This record gives sequence, structure tokens and C-alpha cells, in this order.
Amino acid sequence: MKNKVEHIIREETLFAGIRKPIKSREELPPRIQEVKDICGDEIQGPLVHILRFDTPVDGFDSEIGYPVKSAVNSSRVSTHTLRRMHFFSLMHKGSADTIRETTLKIFEHMKRTGLSPELELMEVYHHYDPESQGEQVVETRASFLAWPEVYREQLLRVLGPERTIEIWQGGEHITPFTLVDERVEWVAESLERLKQHTNQEQQFDILSRVALVRPIEDIMKYKKIYDATGDVNKILEAQNEELKASPTGGYIDPWRYEEDVLHLSKVAFNRKQYDEAKTPDEIRNAYCFCTLIREAKAPEVDPIFCYRAAGWARQFWEPILGVEFKKCTITHSILKGDKFCAWDYDLSE
Repeated sequence: MKNKVEHIIREETLFAGIRKPIKSREELPPRIQEVKDICGDEIQGPLVHILRFDTPVDGFDSEIGYPVKSAVNSSRVSTHTLRRMHFFSLMHKGSADTIRETTLKIFEHMKRTGLSPELELMEVYHHYDPESQGEQVVETRASFLAWPEVYREQLLRVLGPERTIEIWQGGEHITPFTLVDERVEWVAESLERLKQHTNQEQQFDILSRVALVRPIEDIMKYKKIYDATGDVNKILEAQNEELKASPTGGYIDPWRYEEDVLHLSKVAFNRKQYDEAKTPDEIRNAYCFCTLIREAKAPEVDPIFCYRAAGWARQFWEPILGVEFKKCTITHSILKGDKFCAWDYDLSE
């Protein structure tokens, strides 16, 4: 059995499952039997449990099912295509109740490599026995953002192959196992080359698309508010109230919309540590969600890197407002000594 972290790419996969929130794993066995019975001969792979995060559900956003040969038609089971994603994988043997311990080992590897987790966990059951819950053999997978690969795709899209080769130079040696300080050094060098050949709008266009994929379910919840009111400030009010009641404690720098400028920032990764932080390094460690910047010893990276975080907000607002953002200014950045990161989106057009 594998006992070290491995890199797995899940190609697009036709998947049939039951997606319904759970509060306990005890809810899964009857669903597993149901989806197995319904999928029958269409099953072409092991049982898979998927957990998704940052979706507006009560409990855990759970989907249990199987890869299938063709679509399974049922009111209880939904067939859809899982997107291509990168994962770190580690085998787990024993009770499913202790899978979290194995998953945490994967996240420790992510920290060492400076890679940020995507919002999906997979449990691939290579041996599942409902009668012997302590004898499961599960491949635990935690998704991550393959930053260099996505960055290269965006460089090609905006600048073409010649400029991409120059800017991405050295990226071919960066792997999912490259340690954080070597990775951040390459990122810093690449961004300097990017700045030589692009303007601010191009930098925003490229880097804001090198972001984690935001769950559409969270976006649609707020789109309903905008569709009903046509008022951006109603969304800001709803988000601020929700966050004040959460462990984040709300925004360090409140969102606002005035005179065609949407001013956005982000919450702290660890609000308690952030409130207690005194040095720039302590602030960075407590504030940044970006694993690369948070875990590097002394990241000397150009602040345009924070356009990546702006991409998280871009994915939220563009579908809601029905526009494509073209102009964005980084007003504050941890990378230039500020205590938080913030952006102004110009919506005048």
C-alpha cells in the first residue's frame, strides 16, 4: 500500500452520484447501496465520496457515487462530468472516521510546497465493506491549484507563444513537489519578466484567472439578491452581516461601492492570530490565504501577484452583475507592507 504523498490528475470523468448534505458519515451506507443499485452495470470504477467546500449548505456538502460508462437516468441519482483537477493522494487503511488524520498529512505537504488547496476532497474506496467499517482501504485525495500550469495557459491566451516562453522560463522545472522557497523564487522572477512585457490591464487579465474556482452555488445565492433589487450595496450588506457572525469576524477593510468603483478586500486566514500579530511576518502568516505567500520565509514577490486573489472576487461579481471586469487597481497589498490586501474595480464602462 502506498505510504507517501503522490500527485494524481483526475481527467474529466462521467460520474453518477447522490449529492446531499450530511452531518455524519452514518448517513452514507444507505445512499451507497441505493446508488450502487441504480447504477448497476454502468459502474466502471470504485466507490467515490466527494466533499465540496464554500457552498451554502447545512452540514457537509457530500456526493457519493461511481464513475459510469454512460448517463444514469434517475430522480435520485444525478449524472454529470467531473472537471479535470490536480490532487495529492495518500492511502488510508482503517475506519473512515479517522480519514481526517490522513488528509491533514496531505495538507502539511501542500504547506511545504506552497500550493493552495482547491475546494474539493475525494475519498476513493478501493475496499468498502459496510459490515467491517474499520477495514476500509481508501485513497484520500486533496485537490490543489496547479499554479504553473494555469499561469502558462493564461500567458498563452493573452500574449501568445513567443512571450510565454520568455516569461514562463524555468517553469518546466517546477513540479508539485518543489518546495515553497524555490517555488516562490521562480514566481518572483517570472512576474518581473511579466511586468516588462505587459500593461496593468493585461496583468489583471492573466493573473486574476490563476485563481481557485469559486462554487457557483455560493454565487447564485447572492445573485438572487441583485436580481431582486438591482442594488450592489444590498449584496455588500448581506455579505458583511454574514461574515460578522462567522469566525472571520468580517472584513478588515469593509467592501463598498461608490461612483462606479467597487472596492473589495478579503477576510483574514486566521482572524485571532491576525488581531494578535505585531510584526509584518506575523501579519502575513495570519492574513494570507495564499499558501505560497503565507508559508515562504521571506517572499520578495511583486504585489501584482495579488491579482490572483482579486480573481476570487471577480468570479463572484461578474456573473452577478453580468459584466466582464477589465480594469482593477491593487490599492493595498501585504506584499508592499500593508496590513491587508484590497482592490478597486472600475465599473464605469
